[in-house]
Amino acid sequence: MVTCPVDDASLFRGVALALGMGLSLGVAGAARAAGWLTRDGLIAAAAVGTLVFGFGGFAPAALLVTFFISSSLLTRWRADRKTHPEHRRGRSGSQVLANGGVATVLSTWYALSPSPGLAVAIAGAIAAATADTWATEVGLLSRRPPRLITTWQPVTPGTSGGITVLGTLAGAGGAAVIAFFGAFLHLAPWAPVWLGGIAAMVVDSLLGATVEGRRPDAGNNLVNLAATLAGAGLSALAALLLR
Repeated sequence: MVTCPVDDASLFRGVALALGMGLSLGVAGAARAAGWLTRDGLIAAAAVGTLVFGFGGFAPAALLVTFFISSSLLTRWRADRKTHPEHRRGRSGSQVLANGGVATVLSTWYALSPSPGLAVAIAGAIAAATADTWATEVGLLSRRPPRLITTWQPVTPGTSGGITVLGTLAGAGGAAVIAFFGAFLHLAPWAPVWLGGIAAMVVDSLLGATVEGRRPDAGNNLVNLAATLAGAGLSALAALLLR
């Protein structure tokens, strides 16, 4: 009988993926039961969580869960005063991938070639998603109307590219939560992640004002994906500049 040797790294990766799948299915299932996810959102969240935990490890997965739980709670907070569909039906699979796809790819890359720069980029992508979501959900409750970031003209609440002081402060706070938690978990220094998250929030608003809705394929999910990519890149750049 011929047996194929299994190296320790492969065994560890398999165990990590299995554990990540179990934990992710548990979290996603609970979120689905709470109405935070649609059916395809559950599948996407479980897949993202499995890969981030299995390849990136505990710290990126913990940041991702922090983003997801805090954002879901804020989405349902005073939902009667908000107008987006996810405030009623939960986040879809495409929305989950738009916010978590970049962190998933970077976590996989990190497993193949770990480096401090990639760790910062992972945290930066999650900080960007958190900043954007917190800014949107809290900003919708602002007593003052939002202003379009490109012209500073008042616009209707929920308009792409519209910003408020309240929402901007909330977004900065969301990025700070991810940045400091990431530093606490020894994933990445807090300053570049915080700065990258805030900068990506601005990028998201600019894209929302200039690109979103101008073409059939340029929707909110694409803008969110681009913002998380910007958060990853800008955080990594800030880490280089702050050395």
